Amino acid sequence: MIPALTYPLALIGLVALPTLAAIYFLRHKHRRQPVSSLLLWQHQLKSREGGAKLDRPRLPWIFFLELLILALLITAATGPRWQLPETTRPLIVILDDSASMLAGGEKDSARVRAEERLNALLRERKFHSVRLLLAGSKPRLAGPAVTEQKEIRAQLAQWTCRAPATAIESAIALASDLSKQQAEILVLTDRAPAHDDFADGRIRWFAFGRTTPNVAFVNAARTANGEQDRCLLELANHSAVPQSARLTLRAGTNTLHSGAVSIPAQSRERIILNLPAGTPAIEASLTDDALAADNRAWLASPSRRHVRVQLAIEDESLRTLLERTLESTGLRATQNADPELVLHTSLAGPMATNGWHVRLVNHTNSLAYTGPFVMDHAHPLARGLALDGVIWSAATITNAPGYLPVISAGDIPLLSARTDTLGRQQIVLNLEATASTLPTTPNWPVLFHNLLDWRLQEMPGLHERNFRLGQHVTFRAASTAVRWQPPEGVAKNLTPSGTLGAVALETDLIGLHRIIDNNITTEFAVNFLANDESDLAAAKTGEWGEWNRPEETRREYASVLWIFLLLALAGLGGHLRAVARSKGTA
Repeated sequence: MIPALTYPLALIGLVALPTLAAIYFLRHKHRRQPVSSLLLWQHQLKSREGGAKLDRPRLPWIFFLELLILALLITAATGPRWQLPETTRPLIVILDDSASMLAGGEKDSARVRAEERLNALLRERKFHSVRLLLAGSKPRLAGPAVTEQKEIRAQLAQWTCRAPATAIESAIALASDLSKQQAEILVLTDRAPAHDDFADGRIRWFAFGRTTPNVAFVNAARTANGEQDRCLLELANHSAVPQSARLTLRAGTNTLHSGAVSIPAQSRERIILNLPAGTPAIEASLTDDALAADNRAWLASPSRRHVRVQLAIEDESLRTLLERTLESTGLRATQNADPELVLHTSLAGPMATNGWHVRLVNHTNSLAYTGPFVMDHAHPLARGLALDGVIWSAATITNAPGYLPVISAGDIPLLSARTDTLGRQQIVLNLEATASTLPTTPNWPVLFHNLLDWRLQEMPGLHERNFRLGQHVTFRAASTAVRWQPPEGVAKNLTPSGTLGAVALETDLIGLHRIIDNNITTEFAVNFLANDESDLAAAKTGEWGEWNRPEETRREYASVLWIFLLLALAGLGGHLRAVARSKGTA
């Protein structure tokens, strides 16, 4: 930014002001001498206008006029400039919306210091408009461009600092696109930039973080393990010295565990706990430290749903193989009434209202394929599959209309799927089991585990019950009205969309959430598990970059030298008139 004074060295001229004052303050002192007449002393007053001794101030008004004229001339010599409101640039402020900005408490956090610096900057310089951009996991605008301070304060209320990560680089790119490279960009965060090369002169980076020891939950999981629930809690010490914290585990009003945990410097500590199946949600808490968000974790009771599977397989050896495989997944229900998944070898297959169909093409006149296999790794059925060295025997068939290949050998589809009009999956597995090595490799149980897990995810309710903050949560509704009760605030009524009745939840609050669907309450937990945000050793304080473009910025200012010159000339005119009048009177 260009300074208000173009030639600040001209301020040296201010020494003339005390010089003028000295002329008026220093007076001669004379010995008193009585005389008979003053007739011969026509200029008797001049005896008091010089001298080297300090006298009691008797300052005439013309002294102050001369002082003002000198001050105006010196100010004009500095070349003062004034910022023009109509030529000022807009300002885009990128606000780090991650949780680490709240480290230190409500009164001494990086967010508080950043807001104070922003307010001071807005008082120092005028901007055409101000736009706030929140840089959480994804950048988003806080609202339209504003000019009034009260409008800026209203948008700053959205700066809650709850995100598990910050996308500042993406926010800078978005700000550049919005402004078409015409706006000043200000970044307020608690970390240093990845580089300090802001060559374009449009970005200023202010960091307000402080390096602070911090113990945090960085991982939390709870899974069903037979008749028990297996809980895992992982704690991290983000400091250069060992730390100790008290860990407390509660289930409702019951305290399950309370004790101190010692963690070496820059290390992690894992705690594994087995609970009886059906134990309600547990809350784990640590001693309060610099960052409150990572001192608590909730673990909801895991889902124990299973898939009802019907096997319509006449081949006894193939049926036995599938029975053993399905049992090994641990996801198959003990009953098969009203099946949710049907495995068969016929073209039509048994009737099932809500069931998915898997048709096994088990021709004896098949060809063996050893790869390379083309696989859609993004498909739910292909997760974790590695087919290197597998011999896959399959019939020479073509892909049926509407089916998308998941695994293929050249133009021969080995595994394909399509979605019918009711949202059910129709899957074709082209495999001669007795002539293939696939059933003897780990890929075989993995494939069927993927199949049953995919089916569970598409069934009404929640397949997973414990999530990280910012993770996508999808609830499959069984009714047309769903009620969601977040940890804070009022409950919300949601309307499912699509043929599967899916409800997408924006989980920006940590804690226990509840969903009521068909009078059934489902509880799930959202935890702040962000190792990078909890690492306050990386927090920094400093300023980088300058809004320094002399040629462009100079057009935002206009010289006001002429105003001070006119005022000085007017003062000189008044001074001359006063002097002339005083001589005429004399």
